[in-house]
Amino acid sequence: MFQSTAGTLPTDGTPTIAGVQLPKGRRITATGADQPSQVAWVSDDILPVDQLEPLVRKLAAAFPDTGLWPLRARGLDDDDLSRPWHDGELDGADPRQGLQALAVLSRPLEAGDDEEEWEEAQSDDPEPALTLADPLPGPDLTADQLEIDHPGGLLLVPVARPADVAAAIGWAGTVNAGLGGGELTAVLRSWEERFGGVLVGLGFDTMTVQIARLPQGANEIQAILREHHAFCADNIDQGLPADQYAEGLAEWIHWDFWWD
Repeated sequence: MFQSTAGTLPTDGTPTIAGVQLPKGRRITATGADQPSQVAWVSDDILPVDQLEPLVRKLAAAFPDTGLWPLRARGLDDDDLSRPWHDGELDGADPRQGLQALAVLSRPLEAGDDEEEWEEAQSDDPEPALTLADPLPGPDLTADQLEIDHPGGLLLVPVARPADVAAAIGWAGTVNAGLGGGELTAVLRSWEERFGGVLVGLGFDTMTVQIARLPQGANEIQAILREHHAFCADNIDQGLPADQYAEGLAEWIHWDFWWD
């Protein structure tokens, strides 16, 4: 598992970190908290996959020394990083500590504006996540196995482990689902430990987690399906039907989440 001590942000411009030359970028100031704070560094421009993926792999390999976790950044528009990265739309560090994944995943889901339509949709949903799926055995990912499959910006966040990114920057992409950075990090830490899941991408309201250990048994898949629905109901309520989503869980090395 990737672990470190949270490091120091690079300077604006084109600094070199652990021998890796960064593209032109800048520090990000979170303005959602009472006291604005610099929480991350992001490239100015979108990078092609053949440039971004090698950077992420090299910087992930150096993470134990730098304490800066690299990941792909997306914006509200695919070709523009302004929102949320250049516009100060982050809340800053979430002060809550010790949140538990099961408490987050077993919370009641909120009804939409049309409650009758929402209740009808719920009838086809997976059962609530009242327990966590069992851990899956196997190795964790290594830096050279990280895959970036779309262009994006380079985002660097000073954290002790990848799962802490959401809480460290106060990412607000799930605001409509009532989840804050602390809740997201609690779940991502649990996925790191149980499935070798590593956060590799964040957008305006999207998240990508790369998985080291895929579920194969029907019970494992159904348990993880329940966790996904509790974490990001839009993936199923506005995306694939539950049965097709379950089939995907046995094959996907990336878990992609999108919140309306």
